[in-house]
This record gives sequence, structure tokens and C-alpha cells, in this order.
Amino acid sequence: MAQFIADRRDVDFVLHEQLRVETLSEHEKYAEFNKKTIDLIISEARNLAVKELLPIQADGDREGARFEGGNVTVPESFHKAWDLFKEGEWVALSNDPEWGGQGMPVTISLAANDYFIGANFAFMVYPRFDPRCRQTGANIWNRSTKKTVFKKDVHRGMDRYDAVDRTGSRIGCGRIDHCGS
Repeated sequence: MAQFIADRRDVDFVLHEQLRVETLSEHEKYAEFNKKTIDLIISEARNLAVKELLPIQADGDREGARFEGGNVTVPESFHKAWDLFKEGEWVALSNDPEWGGQGMPVTISLAANDYFIGANFAFMVYPRFDPRCRQTGANIWNRSTKKTVFKKDVHRGMDRYDAVDRTGSRIGCGRIDHCGS
């Protein structure tokens, strides 16, 4: 199979030799993101991309998402991959941990997401919406609103895919309402 995703040596070169991302661990905010941790994150992201997302890439093209009878459905193969994506906490890598993110440097998040997007763009359309909306809410909402919205959202899996595919709400669109409203 052709190489659809970034070569690991290229990613390591950019992260460690050009950007020297491990120096971010010198700052208190990113103290836990040393070279060993960064390499582990990137390795796991690549593993998920190659083993789970790449094999179901064609399903996104063949089956696609459908809107029928007021419900959105996605290819059946996306469900297992989505569960693994959530379990690995890959949804909001660089967002503030207080509001459901991992708090990692954006550079590391971008490198991980390059693997995911390269492996299966159709799948990645779903989770890419939510972190940006979440970050916008974290920046503009008061603490009370954040506690209400994000706590509810995190318990639902902190994801647009679940919201659209299973419940019909539009969390990923930056609103919390029902598609029919």
C-alpha cells in the first residue's frame, strides 16, 4: 500500500531538530512533555492512524455520511475507530485540561492530527469541529456556563460524532440544541 501518511523520520526531524519541541518542557505549563513523552504520543498517534483509521478510509468515500429521516449516519466501520479515538483521549489534545482537553503543546497536537487526517480525512471531519468550538467557549463563556456545558459535554464523550450521529444535537457546531429546533 502506498504511504498516505507522513514518514515518522520526517515528523521527528521537524519536531526535534527544527522546532526542538522538547524545550517546551522547560516551561511550567508543559513540564510533563519531555522528549520521551512526545515520542510516545507521536508513536501512539501513528499506530492508531495506520492500524485503525487507514484501513477504513475507503468506507468514508464509498458509504459516506447520510442524512435521512432527520438522522445523520456514518459508515459502520467508523464506530469502532471512534470508540478507540475517544478512549485514547485524542479529541482535544491541546485544549485546557480544566475543560476536557489534554493541555499538550499545539505543535504536538498538530503532528498527531497530521497522522489522523492523512490516514482518514473523512473520519477526521467529525472530531475536528469540537475542539475549536470548545476552545472558543472556554475563551468567551463565564465559569458557570463552562461548568454546565463542558461537564455535560464531557460526559457525553466530548465529541461531535456522538452528538450528531447518535443524539442529533449540534455541539460541534458551537451550539447546543437539537437539529430539528
